[in-house]
Amino acid sequence: MKKALKLLFVLSLMVSATGCNQYIRTQNTSDGHIYYGAYNRRDMIHADVKLFQKGTKKECDGVVFLNAPSRSITLKNDRVSAKMKLGCNDGSLMDIDWQLRKGSFQDGFGEGKDQLNNVYKFTTMPKSEFNILNEGYKIEFAKENSLLKY
Repeated sequence: MKKALKLLFVLSLMVSATGCNQYIRTQNTSDGHIYYGAYNRRDMIHADVKLFQKGTKKECDGVVFLNAPSRSITLKNDRVSAKMKLGCNDGSLMDIDWQLRKGSFQDGFGEGKDQLNNVYKFTTMPKSEFNILNEGYKIEFAKENSLLKY
């Protein structure tokens, strides 16, 4: 019985320590394309991002980082500014300013530009909507020990 309780405790710690995907999409863009993807929380202030352009092979990778700690004792439901930087396989670079819910790293919106001044407006979305947009892409994030350290 003690072993079972220890195993249950360890498993619950593992589940609570891992980030879960939050799904994002563009509301509208000046280049007329639809983008969708996810970000996975790495720690208290960083999340890894994967983004896909609908109908093409364009993929983008990057990071979101909060400008304030996300686990402060007060004002957990306040929005905090965050920055998302993405590099894409076609050479484009995106720089997006976000407003995310401080305590949960979710429920947010963002707007930014790439180096060609195309405007991108992002918002979070539920997993069910992501599954409709998804064209068979499986979003996988790197293992923690292979990520860049800041």
